[in-house]
Amino acid sequence: MHEDDGLLAIADAHGPYPVRHGNRAIPWIDGVPFYERLSAAIAAARSRLWAIVSFIEPGFRMPDGVAWWDLLDRSRARGLDVRVLFWRNPRFSSTRHVFLGGPAEREFLAARGAAWAARWDSSAEPAHCHHQKAFVLDAGEPDALAFIGGMVLSNATLARPGHRRGPHKHDAFLELQGPVVADAEHNFVQRWNLARRDPDAPPWPDDSRAGPLPWPARLPPERGDVAVQLARSLAPGYYRGPTPVVGAGEFDSDAGEATVLAHYLAAIAAARRTIYIENQHPGQHAVLRALDAALRRGVRVVMVVPAEPMPAIYRAAAEVAALARDGRADEHRYGPTFNRLAALADHPGFTLAALARSDADGHREIYTHAKLCIVDGAWATLGSANLVDLSLERDHTELNAAWWGRAHCLPLLLQLVAEHTDVVVDDDLDALDRFAAHARASRDSLLRGGPLLAGCYALDPATYALRPPLTQGR
Repeated sequence: MHEDDGLLAIADAHGPYPVRHGNRAIPWIDGVPFYERLSAAIAAARSRLWAIVSFIEPGFRMPDGVAWWDLLDRSRARGLDVRVLFWRNPRFSSTRHVFLGGPAEREFLAARGAAWAARWDSSAEPAHCHHQKAFVLDAGEPDALAFIGGMVLSNATLARPGHRRGPHKHDAFLELQGPVVADAEHNFVQRWNLARRDPDAPPWPDDSRAGPLPWPARLPPERGDVAVQLARSLAPGYYRGPTPVVGAGEFDSDAGEATVLAHYLAAIAAARRTIYIENQHPGQHAVLRALDAALRRGVRVVMVVPAEPMPAIYRAAAEVAALARDGRADEHRYGPTFNRLAALADHPGFTLAALARSDADGHREIYTHAKLCIVDGAWATLGSANLVDLSLERDHTELNAAWWGRAHCLPLLLQLVAEHTDVVVDDDLDALDRFAAHARASRDSLLRGGPLLAGCYALDPATYALRPPLTQGR
């Protein structure tokens, strides 16, 4: 049996998109390399620039200093069909970096004479988020490109690999070319055409200019040898009605979709050697349960998360800990999740780790915002979906791309391990073993009052989000 055969079963039949063969797939790690590449690709685009935006810092600029809004205006001025699908939820917990499409935003667009088109896809529930991040260039053309990932349009993302200077946020995107781009086009067209409208944020500049789009009718030609499949999370009731998927018939998304979760569970179940995860969240319950089973089979697992997580994780951990003192942790929505995470510490093959760096300016945490997983160095997924129920269980709107093949996935694993440990290896088992040993040695050094070793250190799964980082105050 070929080393990748067990992982080919990951392809899930419940989502709309089949595995597409003959693609080119290039991961971009950290913000400066990615946004430099995106800027170059937009400059070379000849017909269309379509973007899906969840969060945007109003003053975001590309690495060359060009403001995002100027990039859109310039692209439209040279004849591109520029369309941006924004998320709208005025009731969300924080809208500081959400371009809501209300009176203030429309005045901003009118003042700059924005001639490109926009729609706002509105959330029905206060906690719901249209969380996808994607770009499609020259849709419908043979050389169309798609970019899928988790990076937001924020100056904080403009980090360089290694994080030795500049912003301290670690993230990733995936560039795609070939037949799978038709599915990225379909995702955009489906959400654009069926966007939930809020009367307070009508299409810009009007219904005619921001009118509906035709469904993709053909696949771009093959551009490489990578098998890729798109996977999504969608809440029920958001995108109703049959939509045609090229070569795969019609599909109705009314029931919602959870193919990102299906991918994770199938890939972890198929793992024989290694599982490497980077995510902003420390795990969703079913995923953690699957990791426990993999560890019992002898699979090595490394999970990289922020040592200083988002406030909601701190709050949930504290609430669970308070209930646990009375034996009531399971009453909390995330009680079973934190318990599952803590139990993974019993497996010697599991390492929970955070990224950090030390230099003449002192110690600093690196915030892991990437959402990726690599299994056996032969299958990978990368996109917008966090390892949390909201992102995986038919709630938030998410988009990931999975790809196959040791020749295409192992280099990404080795690149990430080298960035985080300054250690160069050529095998997935060696990579995870060296990462785990390095992270533990770095943690032990910090506990003794010594220095951080290279770019990572191990965390205690049982106390995650309950204690300050070991580097705090150094």
